[in-house]
Amino acid sequence: MILKLKIRQNKKRNRNEIYAWVQRHKDFKGDIEQIFQFFQDQLAYKKIWRFHKYYKITSENPAIMISFISTIQDLIPEIYFKSEESIDIEEYAKN
Repeated sequence: MILKLKIRQNKKRNRNEIYAWVQRHKDFKGDIEQIFQFFQDQLAYKKIWRFHKYYKITSENPAIMISFISTIQDLIPEIYFKSEESIDIEEYAKN
């Protein structure tokens, strides 16, 4: 999963903007949708297609964006380390 955090200066509005790009991934789909529902009124997002599929997320409040990114970062280890298949180290060493 790819996370990109972009901070740009908008000279027309005379303020900085924070964008988060989160790669759409089938392992995270349900969890991402729950996070979008939680931040429903505070985030604006749309689906983008580049080399990978992304969600482009923006918000007027920078604290909400930082909270969103930290929530996504906490989610990543849970998905990958919750795998039901565990590796038997002794069996792996024999091969």
